Amino acid sequence: MRKAFGFLILILLMLGIVGAVTYLIYLPKEIKPPKTLEIRYGTPVPKIAEILEREGVIYSKYLFLIIHSIERAKLEAGEYEFKGRLNTLDVYNYLKEGKYKLYRITVKEGDDIYTIARELEKNRICKAKDFLRYATSEEVVHSYGLSVPSMEGFLFPDTYFFSKETHPLKVIDVMYKNFLKKTENLRKELKKKNLELETWVTVASMVEKETKVPHERPLIAAVIYNRLNRGMKLQIDPTVIYAAKRRGLWKGKLLKKFYNLDDPYNTYFYYGLPPGPISNPGLPSLEAALRPAKVDYLYFVAKPDMSGHLFARTYLEHLMNLRKVGRR
Repeated sequence: MRKAFGFLILILLMLGIVGAVTYLIYLPKEIKPPKTLEIRYGTPVPKIAEILEREGVIYSKYLFLIIHSIERAKLEAGEYEFKGRLNTLDVYNYLKEGKYKLYRITVKEGDDIYTIARELEKNRICKAKDFLRYATSEEVVHSYGLSVPSMEGFLFPDTYFFSKETHPLKVIDVMYKNFLKKTENLRKELKKKNLELETWVTVASMVEKETKVPHERPLIAAVIYNRLNRGMKLQIDPTVIYAAKRRGLWKGKLLKKFYNLDDPYNTYFYYGLPPGPISNPGLPSLEAALRPAKVDYLYFVAKPDMSGHLFARTYLEHLMNLRKVGRR
C-alpha cells in the first residue's frame, strides 16, 4: 500500500513538473522593443538557446533545449526579428521554419536593373554587383526561355519582401514569376497581334521611360511602331541614357556626346529596336504597347514643363513643334 502511495506521489510530482514546464513553454513573453538577431551558420543549438535567453527573447535556455530534445528539428541560420508576445515554442518555430526578418523593396514602374541593384544593396538583400552579374547572365536569361541580353523588362514593378543576403537568383525568380502572373491576360493577345514577347516588352519599356501621361502611352507606342514600319531610326532619348548606364558613363545628365555612343541600345546610332528592354514597364505601358493608338504620327517632342508631348505626322510639323518648345 505504501509502495503504491509512493508511486502515486511520484507520478503526481512528474505530472506537476511536466505541467509546469509546459506552462512555461507556452507562457508568452513581451518582446519590446523588437529584437533583431543573427544566427550564424553552424551555431550549436545550446549556443542559440543561450543567445536567445541573453537577449531577452525567451525566459530560459533550458525550455528551448527541452523543445529541441523532442523536436530535433534543423534550425535555420539567418537574421530574425522577434517582436510582440511570443512564447518559447513560437521562437523555436521561427528558427525551425526559417521565418527570417524581411526587408521591403519597391520596384517602381520604369526602374531598370541598375536602379534595382542599388535598392537591393541599400536594403541589405544582396550586393548590387552580384545581382547585375546574374541579371545579365546569358545562362540565366536563357533558363527562362527569353531571347534578350538580360532580365531587364521582366522584373515586374511591385513591392517585394526578401530576407538579408537572399541569393540574386531567388530575387530574379520571384520578380519574373510575378511578371508572368501579372501579365497572364495580356500575353494571351500576343499571338493574335503577331507580336513576340520580347518585342512587346521592349516597346513597352521605351513607352514607360518616355511618358508618365496616361493618354500619351498608346500614342508613343504608335510612333515607335510607325517608325519601325517605315525603316526610320527610333531616336528614343531613354535608349541613349541606357547605353550610357551600360558603359558606366551615366552621371544623371544626358550629354550630347552620348548620342554618338556605338552601343546596340542607342537608337540614334542604330536602326530598329534595341536588343532588349531598357526598363521594367508597368501594366499601363504594356497595354499601350499591345494596343497602340491608330494614328499616323511619326514624331514627338517633350513640352518644356514636362507635362506631355507634341506629336507630328510630318517632319515639317515636327520642326514647328520644336520651335514651339524652344528647341529650334
